[in-house]
Amino acid sequence: MFTRRNLLRLILFVAFALLALGAVPESWRPGRVLLPALSPLLNLGGGVAVRAFGILTLLALPLLLLPLFKGRLFCWWLCPMGFAAENVSRLNRRNAGLMRKVPFVGQALAPAILASAAVGYPVLIWTDPLCIFNGFFAACRGPLTWASGAMAAGFVFILAASLIAPNVWCHRLCPLGGLEEWLTLAGNALRTRFARSAPPCATPAFDGVRVGRRIFLELAAGGAAGLAQAPFANRTHPATVIRPPGAADRAFNALCSRCGNCMKACPYDLIVPDLGTTGIDGLLTPVLKFRSQNSDQENFCFQSCTACTNVCPSGAIRKLKPDEKLQTAIGLARIDKKRCIAWEKGELCVVCQEFCPYQAIIETQHKGVNCPIIDADKCRGCGACESQCPAQPIAIVIHARAPQIHLTAPAPNKA
Repeated sequence: MFTRRNLLRLILFVAFALLALGAVPESWRPGRVLLPALSPLLNLGGGVAVRAFGILTLLALPLLLLPLFKGRLFCWWLCPMGFAAENVSRLNRRNAGLMRKVPFVGQALAPAILASAAVGYPVLIWTDPLCIFNGFFAACRGPLTWASGAMAAGFVFILAASLIAPNVWCHRLCPLGGLEEWLTLAGNALRTRFARSAPPCATPAFDGVRVGRRIFLELAAGGAAGLAQAPFANRTHPATVIRPPGAADRAFNALCSRCGNCMKACPYDLIVPDLGTTGIDGLLTPVLKFRSQNSDQENFCFQSCTACTNVCPSGAIRKLKPDEKLQTAIGLARIDKKRCIAWEKGELCVVCQEFCPYQAIIETQHKGVNCPIIDADKCRGCGACESQCPAQPIAIVIHARAPQIHLTAPAPNKA
């Protein structure tokens, strides 16, 4: 039956899908951060982990307060991922009772995620349904590759699970739904306790001790998981792993929601999902691929572009102003002298110097030929030199700085 509720959900589903796909006017595209930022599990969890909150935090407050008064209204009326899962569930009504055999995983995950965020390493924060929804349509925007297929896998898993066991995602597995359920129970308990007209004998059964014990155990488990992962927060990754500007100095893999916003926002298609170079916990997190890792890439991280820093809902990438971006070093160029035309062959070639927007490449004499060297205090790791190097194989490659640093050397002319 096509009700007003279903019509509203269909409209929201289409609207958020178009926004995630980027199939909207350019002026609307910054709004792509809105859907994942609505989730208190992601927004507040990320804020707690990095100990910083911004204006986006206000977006999550309604979903934090609404269940106290209206129950899981968001889940049943507004959630686009829930709408898709519910409609797929209708295709297999014969297995409607199978869901009851599945434990309440989502209710256990929600406090565990928040507790792990409190100790600085929010485990499984990327299981948030709004991020999974956003990531699927982000993957659909480009050609089908292993990376895009992996990003879309969460959405496909939810639909497959809902087909096998109808409604299992919304009622049993969804961590955001689990948080909403806990808040609903808290709201019901508070209203019953403070209702002046309700006699004690009319109080609904609510075992506060049992619920409190369960939440305590889930919080403890989440905190322990976060502490267990914390030693890996600052581990060394391959030198070629370059994170987007503004990336968190620690626990980036945990903070990243895999929503795909930064990848869609990059106007130069430099940001792609990682397929394992940063460890299994870094799967699908964003990395920059310059020309040495993507032969078709001829662009670089333009000095005044802050597009990717404006759309992160979890705090994994902090918002940068253009002037801050100019001073943020995401990497450091290194010259392989055995490949360099000037250093190895003694031929005049300073193409890298000509294209460097930060004047970070200077010349030095070697056997009567001007050869390039890197001024590390000026280099921002933007990739401009790598994108234009005529040597084969490429002689100048961007390597990671760990962590990203703020340099005070004079910024380039914006012109």
